[in-house]
Parts: sequence; structure tokens; C-alpha cells
Amino acid sequence: MGEELNDLALVWGHIVAFLDSAVLKWVLDLGIADIIQRRGGPTTLSQLSSSLPVPARNSDNLRRLMRYLVHLRLLSSQGEDLYWLTSATKFILSGEAKSLVPFARLTQQGDYNNCLELGPLLEEKGSKSTFEALNGEDMWSYAAKHAEFNKLFNEAMASDARIVMPALIDGCRDIFQGITSMVDIGGGTGTASRAIAKAFPHIKCSVLDLPHVIETIPNYPEVEQVAGDMFSFVPHNDAVMMTKILHDWDDEDCVKILKRCKEAIPEKGGKVVIVDIVMDIEEGHSITHTRYAFDVIMMIYTGGKERSEEEWRKLLSSAGFSRCEITVINALQSAIVGYG
Repeated sequence: MGEELNDLALVWGHIVAFLDSAVLKWVLDLGIADIIQRRGGPTTLSQLSSSLPVPARNSDNLRRLMRYLVHLRLLSSQGEDLYWLTSATKFILSGEAKSLVPFARLTQQGDYNNCLELGPLLEEKGSKSTFEALNGEDMWSYAAKHAEFNKLFNEAMASDARIVMPALIDGCRDIFQGITSMVDIGGGTGTASRAIAKAFPHIKCSVLDLPHVIETIPNYPEVEQVAGDMFSFVPHNDAVMMTKILHDWDDEDCVKILKRCKEAIPEKGGKVVIVDIVMDIEEGHSITHTRYAFDVIMMIYTGGKERSEEEWRKLLSSAGFSRCEITVINALQSAIVGYG
């Protein structure tokens, strides 16, 4: 009976898993974590209730919501009426440097039908993703026409870059030795390249992205901004960096992009720095589930995929790179370096 109950619990857990995302949205909409942070310490239910943006007349329902947040380990509690932040809460605080609130908002805004419609993935021809099948255009074309989506998407990518770049810089400082110039392809609003420029002032950094993205970037003096399409043009530099770019594309397109990168770097000493998920790195780690989830997310939204170590090495070899080194960093992604 015990084993059957465990199996039943597993299936029920998946059935009700949608609630976790819904509860996270409520937390962000109500600003619960931000309220507790502003108070500077443990907060009672009545103190929280009086600070919410909407009247909380039903204290029992609020208490039950808070109990679920404690169960999710997003908050801690003493009894039922005193709450404080956990170490994980920093990722859902709106004002924190490592906040993932923009990324959460992007997923919450997404059309849920993108995840429910399996047909386009298995049956449709001519569409590379469910998003394209349902919207009539890929995500990049959609973003170019919808300013609010474009803004939210860029903010979400920047929020992730603020987490992964310190991990890359701390874990792979040797990668950036000997480089005097570097272009960040698909670098969005410049968060990643600005982090590199700050950590390595000797490197002249630039960002290459589509015109509708470049026009939204403030004029940062430490980063040059270049509007263009990576499939047709990559400016010459000692190194090319791509953070969460190649997972958006299938193998054929990735090889095209990587060949452009190889043309843009010196044959001797040139390198491409790819910051992306490696599926079979540290199997069994607590973040493995997220890596598998992102593989399905790419399938739905872009037609791309997350790749294993062998698949990354094959891509770089197919594009003409002489060797590949993969380094695990303290992030969802790893550092994959291809040498000219």
C-alpha cells in the first residue's frame, strides 16, 4: 500500500502542479515578499494584511495562502501568523539584483494554449514551434510588432543574465584572458556584455541584436551597439559570446550561426563563448528538472532544443571549430567554448 500511495502522490502532484505557478503569480501581484522585506524582519499576518494592495477581509484565506507559500519553501513561518523570507526569496523580490520576477512575468503572460496544443508539435508541417503555429509568426517577428512583449522579453533575458554572468566570470576568468574585443550576439539590452566590460576593462565589448531590440538600449558608453541579423553578419572580434541563443534554433541553423562566428574571429586565438544548458552535466542535481523543462519550453516556443555534451561538440565540429571545452558553472547553464 505504501508504494502505491507514493505512486498516487506522484501523479496527483503533477495534476495539481499548475497551482504552484498560479500561487507565484498571486505572490508577485500582491507583493507579499516585498512587503516582508520592507518591514525588515518577521511579519505577522495582520501586518501583512494591512499592507496588501487589495483589502484582505478574509484572514483565514490569507493564512491558507501563506501556509502554502511556506510549504513551497518561498517563506518560513513560526506558528501560523509570523512569516519571514528564506534564502530563495531573493529571486522573487522586485528590487534585488538577482530577481527573476521579469522572467516569471514573461511566463505568466504567455498564452497557456502554447503549452496545451500538442498538435503543432507532432502533426503540423511548416511550423517550427507551437507558438508559430498558433500566432502565425515566430517569436522574434511577434516581438518586433508588439512593444510590450518585446520589453518584457528583454527584461526577462536581462534578469537571467544578472544571475548567470557572475557565475561565468567567477568560474571561467581564464576564458577572457588574451581577448581584446568581444561581440555579444543576441545580447539584448546589453546586461551580459556590460558585466564583461566591467569585470575585464581591457575588453572592448559590443552587442549585436535585431533593430527592434537595439533601439530600446540606453546609450551605455562601455558597450557598442550594432543592429543586424546574426545569420548574415557578425562583426570581427577576438571572441564571440552567445548567452541562451543557440538553444532557440535547430541544428542546421546553429551550424549556420556558428560558421558566421568562426568567420568573424581570428584563426589563431579566436574563440566562441556559448553560455547554454548542457543536458547531461551533473545529472541528478536539483536543477536537472529545470533543464529538462527548458528543453520542452524551447520545443514549444522557438522550435529549438537543449543539448547534451556530445551534441554541443558535434555542432562546433560541424561548424569547423578545432576543439571544444565545457565548464560547469554555478548556474542553470554551462560555459561551452569553441576554439578556432
